[in-house]
Amino acid sequence: MMTKSRKLTAAALVVPATVALVVAGTASAASATTGSPSGAPPAADNANVWCVSTTGAKACFAAYGDYVWVKDTKANGESAAGTIQGHNWARQCFNDRGAAGGWVKCDFDVPEYESGLLWAVNNPFIGSQASTAIYTSNPI
Repeated sequence: MMTKSRKLTAAALVVPATVALVVAGTASAASATTGSPSGAPPAADNANVWCVSTTGAKACFAAYGDYVWVKDTKANGESAAGTIQGHNWARQCFNDRGAAGGWVKCDFDVPEYESGLLWAVNNPFIGSQASTAIYTSNPI
């Protein structure tokens, strides 16, 4: 029969190991961050830089550097997000600076040579959203 102290020791070893496995298994698949203030992205050309807009948000993705820019375009008290999504991965950049706050930029590392989607979202998870197709590497 296990004593109370042995049960606690066993639990202390099992719980962190389980958390580490869950985190390790999902960390490469998805990540999210709040963007840093930035200037506007390069102009969209649908070969190296893609942009998409919806009511309240605009997002752009540059294949060279794996950058995502997000701008809140509606003074409604809600944040905006730009999401890039591939087959087994996703990265999300949040802009919580408001409509007067300008662009923010996030620097991600994504798999190369993959098709995916760029999403612009106002009021993330429940608001207006739109997407466009992207490619994660510059054309050869």
